[in-house]
Amino acid sequence: MDPLNDNVRSILALATSYKPGTIIKAERVVDAKLDELRGSRARRAAMDALLHELALPTRHARNRGSLFELIELQLKRWHTEMAYLFH
Repeated sequence: MDPLNDNVRSILALATSYKPGTIIKAERVVDAKLDELRGSRARRAAMDALLHELALPTRHARNRGSLFELIELQLKRWHTEMAYLFH
């Protein structure tokens, strides 16, 4: 089973049961995935894959509380930080 899919499933479950503080739990899911990876390229690829998954129309029906947009903003911040730190 693909670990990215496990992370996407976790994020979808969080989005479906959206409550205050859900973005923190979602960020922890993403952080845990990125911590498993070595190197900035692998992390960027994982972030891009996650953004692609969350952008699928079938996923948006479960996007309560604009959780995906908040995750997208956080991933863009991480992309910027990584570009600054590793280039």
